[in-house]
Amino acid sequence: MSPRGALTGCAWRAVVVLALAAGLAACSNRSSGPGSTRPAPPSTHVPLTATVTTASGAVAVVAMGTLADPHDTFWQVFFRASAATPWKVVTPPGVADNGGLVVHASPGVGSPDVLAGFEPSQALAFSPIALSVDQGRSWTPGIVQGGLAPVPDALSGGPTSGSDSVALVRNAGGEVLGGTATSSIGSKVVDRAAMATSAAGRSCEVGALTAVAVDAAGTLVGTTCASPGVVGIFGRSGGAWRQVGPRFAGRSASDATKVVRLVEVDGVTNGLVALRMGSTTGLMGVAGTRGGAWSRSGPLLLGGGDRILSTGVEARGGFVVLVQRSGGSLALDNETGPGGAWQVLPAPPRGTAAVVVGSGGVVDALSVASTRLTDHRLDAATASWANIGTVTVPIQFGSSS
Repeated sequence: MSPRGALTGCAWRAVVVLALAAGLAACSNRSSGPGSTRPAPPSTHVPLTATVTTASGAVAVVAMGTLADPHDTFWQVFFRASAATPWKVVTPPGVADNGGLVVHASPGVGSPDVLAGFEPSQALAFSPIALSVDQGRSWTPGIVQGGLAPVPDALSGGPTSGSDSVALVRNAGGEVLGGTATSSIGSKVVDRAAMATSAAGRSCEVGALTAVAVDAAGTLVGTTCASPGVVGIFGRSGGAWRQVGPRFAGRSASDATKVVRLVEVDGVTNGLVALRMGSTTGLMGVAGTRGGAWSRSGPLLLGGGDRILSTGVEARGGFVVLVQRSGGSLALDNETGPGGAWQVLPAPPRGTAAVVVGSGGVVDALSVASTRLTDHRLDAATASWANIGTVTVPIQFGSSS
């Protein structure tokens, strides 16, 4: 059982009774409208394991326990205030977390707010959420009226506590809901069908909704696009959805795209985009604003047998990506964003689950062994990793949280 905080099981039950029953529908993978001959967007899967560095510290989400057994897998949230302080377990208490966790924290913003959401598991057909305004020391419960989509950016909010919160749920290829994090997120904003049939959606040939974010003008939605070189980042203006993401000029007809990460950093929208490049897939970082110019990185190429293990967001908006190559070795690349070049970092220790790029470029590799989280820090001068600490999580196997 995860460590308990100020929130009691009774508080959670009081929130649960507000939930509407919601059936879990399978997420549609259709990439374009009926009869389309476009190739499908990349099938690139980005797991929930993720990190984010903010002006107030760093947050990491990892799975612990017996990872081969879903009932004995327990997702945890860790926080540290600076690279000089240890990691602390701050997982919201009282809710089954076997299905996974997603966390939103605003990089670059001084607010200490962290918004956490629980993926449906066991008998849950909706997603409890929790907001902390004190770096995880206490949590205020809320609820999403549906099951969060299994993507790292399924939950987002504005810079003030609980305001302008949106959630991406699993209904019919994706549905975006809005509301307040400290009570209920359940007001329909848009679904896949409405996005795909809009004028902007048709030009992109929207497939599935894949990410959400909140900027100063409102909700941003990331999607797959079957149209070559079109990046599916949409924002609403004048009551209509508009494609606000960049277009990759000169791409071939096979170059469909998928937005796999979407975050707002100090007025700049940052996206990690998977781009089909013939028989391979490239990951590209993009950065820009609504109506403004976009910058982009070059492609980080993924082989056919490569698997993304985790992603992380820098305080400035760049991304760090941990990949397991087809032969089993680990590769670590950092997009020195926003929209900058990829930098190859030394391969992290075996067993690394997630990587944090902290303030000042400090890089930490987090490995998991059952109930232990071990932090290895990169020495840039020697290109080596040193063990700087271990945290043991008091997990009660056989429980649900």
